[in-house]
Amino acid sequence: MIFQGGNTPVEDSELLARFVVFSKWIRKKDQTVKQDAFIPHPYPELSVNRHDGNRDKELSDVGRSVAEKRERTFYGWANVSAAAVRKTKLGVEAAPIKVNPNHANIIGWPKEKNDQKSCALEMAAAASNLVRPSRG
Repeated sequence: MIFQGGNTPVEDSELLARFVVFSKWIRKKDQTVKQDAFIPHPYPELSVNRHDGNRDKELSDVGRSVAEKRERTFYGWANVSAAAVRKTKLGVEAAPIKVNPNHANIIGWPKEKNDQKSCALEMAAAASNLVRPSRG
């Protein structure tokens, strides 16, 4: 069973998965994820998924569901720690939803697009390479 974060505070040590649903968010050469994956525009927060790093099948299932609802392709996810997010002066809050108790939001984004890009660039630099979804 996937980690059940619920409404508990997001700890700095937690990994957050950002689901990748656009191929243009991935650098083909080295499978790193571009800053565009971490920009919330046009929304006021960025949706992520809390996890304990050991449940690739469950993360794959949630990611596939997210992509399906958005009528997109699920390519995988990039992991970034909550501490790395907070280093950019953004916040992370638990935001469980009925179908996903591990949903969270990255909040506190600046209004200016260039400032958002700067935060996104820092997160992308701290993020893991793309983790491909498990089969099945």
